[in-house]
Amino acid sequence: MKHTIALLMVASCAWAGAQEAARPIPAYNTYLVAPYSIDAARGLARALATRLNAELPPEYQLEYRPIPRTRLHAAELSKDERFEGVVLFIAPRFVGDPYMTRYLWSKPLFVDCNLLISGRMQPIEYEGAASLVGRRFAGVRGYRYELIDQMAVTRRLQREDSQDELSGLQKVGLGRADFTVVPYTIYAHAAADKELGSLLHVASRAHQCFTRRILIGKATPPGLLKAINQAIDTMAADEHWRALLGSYHLDLDVLAQWTAHPPADGQVVEVRGNAVR
Repeated sequence: MKHTIALLMVASCAWAGAQEAARPIPAYNTYLVAPYSIDAARGLARALATRLNAELPPEYQLEYRPIPRTRLHAAELSKDERFEGVVLFIAPRFVGDPYMTRYLWSKPLFVDCNLLISGRMQPIEYEGAASLVGRRFAGVRGYRYELIDQMAVTRRLQREDSQDELSGLQKVGLGRADFTVVPYTIYAHAAADKELGSLLHVASRAHQCFTRRILIGKATPPGLLKAINQAIDTMAADEHWRALLGSYHLDLDVLAQWTAHPPADGQVVEVRGNAVR
């Protein structure tokens, strides 16, 4: 009887350990607008989490969680080395980790560019700070904007925040703001709506280019970073994944150009037809 009880206890402990090992790892997405988030079931961020789960070992399964950037900073990233999740499609500078030491970082997913978007009736060509003085900027709550944040603090421009990038584009299209800064990946999807796209002007110079990666908390299980990097390598060579990106109105040729010639963060680059020259 004692032997049976001992075996049951060992089995129970093993089962509990397996359950703990298989506990899903939160995978946060702060881009709550298309193409990253379309509805409860669709979006590029959810698709990335699903595809990663298909490539990762069972002990590293991710649980997709949409969250506003402000809440992510306040409730999760403030834990620093105790943060136990991952953040999808983020850039180190966007979370105050430009030297990639505060968190672990995956290999690049792709290079994106923040485009400066103004109204077609009053277009702005971006030539640095001087072209933005006195303007009304439509930002997103919790987002950090290189150069623009400093100009807002010194009152050289007026920053008015909305809940997401699409709201900023709509403000600009309706003339309620002079310009906004939106990633190419989001603009390309939004501009597929011809009515909205016809109201907007893309400056010939991008505001900033950056590399999208996956942030990995230092309190996540050992080996997760290596497993995610291996999954990224597999996905990069997969035509089905590339086709999925294309279904979200992402120009893969443009993304390839940016990946092949990645400008440094903050560098002003020229854009022609949404392609970097």
